[in-house]
Amino acid sequence: MAGTAKSYNADKIVLGPSDLWLNVALPGAGARMTVAADLTPDATANPSCIHLGMTAAGTTFSYKPEIQNFGSDELTAPHLSRIISEAATLKGNFLQVFDWNILEKMTVGGTKTLKTSTTSGYHSLTVGGLSSITTFPICIIGPDIAAPTLYWVIQLYKTFNAAGFEFNVTRKDQSSAPFEFSGLAITTRASGDQIGSYWRSLVVGV
Repeated sequence: MAGTAKSYNADKIVLGPSDLWLNVALPGAGARMTVAADLTPDATANPSCIHLGMTAAGTTFSYKPEIQNFGSDELTAPHLSRIISEAATLKGNFLQVFDWNILEKMTVGGTKTLKTSTTSGYHSLTVGGLSSITTFPICIIGPDIAAPTLYWVIQLYKTFNAAGFEFNVTRKDQSSAPFEFSGLAITTRASGDQIGSYWRSLVVGV
Protein backbone atom coordinates (compact mmCIF):
# COMPACT_ATOMS: atom_id res chain seq x y z
CA MET A 1 0.00 0.00 0.00
CA ALA A 2 1.54 3.31 -1.13
CA GLY A 3 1.69 6.33 1.13
CA THR A 4 0.72 9.91 0.29
CA ALA A 5 3.42 12.52 -0.39
CA LYS A 6 3.77 15.27 2.18
CA SER A 7 3.85 18.88 1.09
CA TYR A 8 6.71 20.58 2.94
CA ASN A 9 7.71 23.38 0.55
CA ALA A 10 9.62 26.44 1.79
CA ASP A 11 8.99 28.13 -1.57
CA LYS A 12 5.28 28.35 -0.74
CA ILE A 13 5.58 30.60 2.31
CA VAL A 14 5.17 34.38 2.36
CA LEU A 15 8.03 36.42 3.82
CA GLY A 16 8.26 40.21 3.72
CA PRO A 17 8.93 42.98 3.65
CA SER A 18 6.11 44.19 1.45
CA ASP A 19 4.75 47.60 0.46
CA LEU A 20 1.26 49.05 0.86
CA TRP A 21 0.00 51.43 -1.83
CA LEU A 22 -3.03 53.73 -1.63
CA ASN A 23 -5.21 55.03 -4.45
CA VAL A 24 -4.04 52.53 -7.06
CA ALA A 25 -5.98 51.90 -10.27
CA LEU A 26 -9.03 49.64 -10.22
CA PRO A 27 -8.53 46.70 -12.61
CA GLY A 28 -11.28 45.84 -15.05
CA ALA A 29 -13.34 42.68 -14.91
CA GLY A 30 -11.12 39.61 -15.08
CA ALA A 31 -7.95 41.75 -15.05
CA ARG A 32 -5.21 42.48 -12.52
CA MET A 33 -3.36 45.68 -11.68
CA THR A 34 -0.19 46.44 -13.62
CA VAL A 35 3.05 46.00 -11.65
CA ALA A 36 6.45 47.28 -12.80
CA ALA A 37 9.65 45.20 -12.80
CA ASP A 38 10.77 46.84 -9.53
CA LEU A 39 7.64 45.46 -7.79
CA THR A 40 5.86 48.82 -7.57
CA PRO A 41 2.60 49.86 -9.25
CA ASP A 42 3.21 50.81 -12.87
CA ALA A 43 3.44 54.61 -12.94
CA THR A 44 1.49 54.97 -16.19
CA ALA A 45 -1.41 52.81 -15.06
CA ASN A 46 -1.33 54.16 -11.48
CA PRO A 47 -0.40 57.85 -11.78
CA SER A 48 -2.02 58.94 -8.50
CA CYS A 49 -1.00 56.13 -6.15
CA ILE A 50 0.64 56.90 -2.80
CA HIS A 51 3.16 54.72 -0.97
CA LEU A 52 2.23 54.25 2.69
CA GLY A 53 5.91 54.17 3.60
CA MET A 54 7.28 52.44 6.68
CA THR A 55 5.16 50.36 9.04
CA ALA A 56 5.82 49.28 12.62
CA ALA A 57 5.47 45.55 11.96
CA GLY A 58 4.20 44.97 8.43
CA THR A 59 0.61 44.51 7.30
CA THR A 60 -2.00 41.90 8.22
CA PHE A 61 -4.51 40.69 5.66
CA SER A 62 -7.77 39.19 6.88
CA TYR A 63 -10.74 37.65 5.10
CA LYS A 64 -13.56 36.52 7.39
CA PRO A 65 -16.90 35.23 6.17
CA GLU A 66 -19.90 35.16 8.49
CA ILE A 67 -21.49 31.74 8.10
CA GLN A 68 -25.07 30.90 9.00
CA ASN A 69 -25.96 27.26 9.55
CA PHE A 70 -29.45 25.94 8.92
CA GLY A 71 -30.85 22.96 10.79
CA SER A 72 -34.03 21.08 11.35
CA ASP A 73 -35.86 19.56 14.26
CA GLU A 74 -35.16 16.09 12.93
CA LEU A 75 -31.35 16.40 12.74
CA THR A 76 -28.68 16.98 15.41
CA ALA A 77 -26.31 18.79 13.03
CA PRO A 78 -26.82 21.57 10.47
CA HIS A 79 -27.72 20.35 6.99
CA LEU A 80 -26.93 23.58 5.10
CA SER A 81 -24.50 26.51 5.43
CA ARG A 82 -24.46 29.86 3.63
CA ILE A 83 -22.24 32.97 3.62
CA ILE A 84 -24.25 35.82 5.13
CA SER A 85 -21.58 38.55 4.99
CA GLU A 86 -17.87 38.94 4.24
CA ALA A 87 -15.18 41.17 5.75
CA ALA A 88 -11.81 41.77 4.09
CA THR A 89 -9.24 44.05 5.73
CA LEU A 90 -5.63 45.18 5.54
CA LYS A 91 -4.37 46.54 8.85
CA GLY A 92 -1.25 47.49 10.77
CA ASN A 93 0.51 50.61 12.10
CA PHE A 94 2.19 53.18 9.87
CA LEU A 95 5.11 55.32 10.99
CA GLN A 96 5.17 58.29 8.64
CA VAL A 97 2.56 60.36 10.49
CA PHE A 98 4.22 63.54 9.25
CA ASP A 99 3.44 62.84 5.57
CA TRP A 100 0.47 65.00 4.60
CA ASN A 101 -0.41 63.08 1.44
CA ILE A 102 -0.69 59.91 3.53
CA LEU A 103 -2.62 61.69 6.30
CA GLU A 104 -5.24 62.90 3.85
CA LYS A 105 -5.95 59.33 2.76
CA MET A 106 -5.87 57.95 6.30
CA THR A 107 -8.37 60.49 7.68
CA VAL A 108 -11.79 59.99 6.11
CA GLY A 109 -13.08 63.33 7.39
CA GLY A 110 -9.89 65.29 6.74
CA THR A 111 -9.00 68.04 4.27
CA LYS A 112 -5.36 68.67 3.35
CA THR A 113 -3.94 72.13 2.70
CA LEU A 114 -0.42 72.69 1.36
CA LYS A 115 0.94 76.25 1.22
CA THR A 116 4.42 76.38 -0.28
CA SER A 117 5.18 80.06 0.23
CA THR A 118 8.74 80.59 1.49
CA THR A 119 7.53 83.34 3.83
CA SER A 120 4.22 81.98 5.15
CA GLY A 121 4.01 78.37 3.99
CA TYR A 122 2.51 75.50 5.97
CA HIS A 123 0.96 72.04 5.65
CA SER A 124 -2.27 71.27 7.50
CA LEU A 125 -5.08 68.76 7.90
CA THR A 126 -8.44 70.07 9.08
CA VAL A 127 -11.32 67.87 10.29
CA GLY A 128 -14.96 68.31 11.25
CA GLY A 129 -18.27 68.66 9.43
CA LEU A 130 -17.94 66.15 6.57
CA SER A 131 -20.27 63.14 6.33
CA SER A 132 -19.47 61.47 3.01
CA ILE A 133 -16.54 59.05 2.75
CA THR A 134 -14.14 59.01 -0.18
CA THR A 135 -13.08 55.48 -1.08
CA PHE A 136 -10.19 54.24 -3.21
CA PRO A 137 -8.45 50.98 -4.16
CA ILE A 138 -5.36 49.83 -2.27
CA CYS A 139 -2.87 47.00 -2.65
CA ILE A 140 0.04 45.32 -0.94
CA ILE A 141 2.88 43.99 -3.11
CA GLY A 142 5.56 41.59 -1.90
CA PRO A 143 8.33 39.48 -3.43
CA ASP A 144 7.98 35.80 -4.20
CA ILE A 145 10.43 34.08 -1.83
CA ALA A 146 11.19 31.44 -4.46
CA ALA A 147 11.90 33.99 -7.22
CA PRO A 148 12.58 37.56 -6.01
CA THR A 149 11.88 39.05 -9.48
CA LEU A 150 8.32 37.69 -9.23
CA TYR A 151 5.70 38.93 -6.81
CA TRP A 152 2.30 38.55 -5.19
CA VAL A 153 -0.46 41.14 -4.76
CA ILE A 154 -3.38 41.58 -2.39
CA GLN A 155 -5.81 44.25 -3.57
CA LEU A 156 -9.00 45.68 -2.11
CA TYR A 157 -11.05 47.38 -4.82
CA LYS A 158 -13.00 49.91 -2.73
CA THR A 159 -11.93 50.84 0.77
CA PHE A 160 -11.27 53.46 3.44
CA ASN A 161 -9.32 53.63 6.69
CA ALA A 162 -11.78 52.64 9.40
CA ALA A 163 -9.22 53.10 12.19
CA GLY A 164 -9.26 56.90 12.06
CA PHE A 165 -6.07 58.66 13.08
CA GLU A 166 -4.33 58.35 16.46
CA PHE A 167 -0.69 58.51 17.49
CA ASN A 168 1.36 58.97 20.63
CA VAL A 169 4.17 61.50 21.06
CA THR A 170 6.96 60.47 23.43
CA ARG A 171 10.73 60.76 23.57
CA LYS A 172 11.02 57.03 24.25
CA ASP A 173 9.68 55.79 20.93
CA GLN A 174 8.76 56.90 17.43
CA SER A 175 5.15 57.77 16.71
CA SER A 176 2.92 55.37 14.84
CA ALA A 177 -0.77 55.27 13.97
CA PRO A 178 -3.04 52.27 13.38
CA PHE A 179 -4.74 51.67 10.06
CA GLU A 180 -7.49 49.27 9.09
CA PHE A 181 -8.73 49.34 5.52
CA SER A 182 -12.11 47.64 5.17
CA GLY A 183 -13.12 46.40 1.74
CA LEU A 184 -16.52 47.39 0.36
CA ALA A 185 -18.33 45.54 -2.41
CA ILE A 186 -18.50 46.98 -5.92
CA THR A 187 -21.87 45.62 -6.94
CA THR A 188 -21.27 46.10 -10.69
CA ARG A 189 -18.46 43.53 -10.63
CA ALA A 190 -19.13 39.83 -11.05
CA SER A 191 -20.10 37.77 -8.02
CA GLY A 192 -16.96 36.32 -6.46
CA ASP A 193 -14.88 39.37 -7.52
CA GLN A 194 -16.58 42.31 -5.82
CA ILE A 195 -14.27 43.03 -2.86
CA GLY A 196 -10.70 42.21 -3.85
CA SER A 197 -8.16 39.66 -5.02
CA TYR A 198 -5.02 37.83 -3.91
CA TRP A 199 -2.79 36.65 -6.71
CA ARG A 200 0.75 35.61 -7.59
CA SER A 201 2.55 36.53 -10.81
CA LEU A 202 4.36 33.91 -12.88
CA VAL A 203 6.23 36.50 -14.99
CA VAL A 204 8.43 39.52 -14.22
CA GLY A 205 6.57 42.84 -14.08
CA VAL A 206 6.27 45.04 -17.14
